[in-house]
Amino acid sequence: MLSPHELSTLILIKHAAQTGDLEREEIDVLVRQRLIFVDVEQKRTSLTPYGDRLLEVLLTWPGTERMF
Repeated sequence: MLSPHELSTLILIKHAAQTGDLEREEIDVLVRQRLIFVDVEQKRTSLTPYGDRLLEVLLTWPGTERMF
C-alpha cells in the first residue's frame, strides 16, 4: 500500500518534466514497488507500465475523477 506522500510523488513523476527535487525515500519505495524507473544518466524518472496502469485505475475509481 502506498502512503499519500508516495502516491502524490507518483502523480508528480507522471506529470513533471523533471523530478530531481523529490525526496529520495519516496523514490526508493516507488522503485522497489516497480512503479517507476530511474534513469541515473539523465537524472530522470518515469512510470513503468505498472505505475501508469495504477494511476489509470485510480482515475476510474468513483470519487477520484477530480484527483488528477
